[in-house]
Amino acid sequence: MEKIIKIGNKEVKLSNNVAWLMEYRDQFGKDAAQELIPMMSTIIETITTGLSSYSNGKINIRELAESIEGRSFEIMMPLYSSELSILAINVTWAMAKAADESIDPPKKWVKQFDSFPFDEIVPELWKMNAEGFSSSKNLTRLRTLLGKAREAWDEMQKNEETQPASESTK
Repeated sequence: MEKIIKIGNKEVKLSNNVAWLMEYRDQFGKDAAQELIPMMSTIIETITTGLSSYSNGKINIRELAESIEGRSFEIMMPLYSSELSILAINVTWAMAKAADESIDPPKKWVKQFDSFPFDEIVPELWKMNAEGFSSSKNLTRLRTLLGKAREAWDEMQKNEETQPASESTK
């Protein structure tokens, strides 16, 4: 799968085919999967934050939102470390190289961007790789779960909008 994302002021085509793993290894001399473990840990920690909102087979979306609200920067902070920032840039470069053989080497390539918003790019990388490396069965389960969470969130928002102000503040 290929997808165009915006990085700073530029559009970049990324590919999640397995060629990006080889591009990564060839360019950086390391196994991308092993390099990604710290980033995955951060994402898992974020998900774990919401587990306290899960009981009786249902997710309490309000509790989940409250547990994350105001903490998005704190949750994303590990991604701003130098090591993980370079990892995100390198993965992005390898996925771009897999989509377009003509792109420049990493140091030259990254200089073209006026910014590199990790909080927007990393979730896109995660999503593309989940889709590229998950079986269709597991991907369908993930999409179903996300759909149910989205429906619950929409229902909660709808209920809050229809409740009188005095009831919603209780």
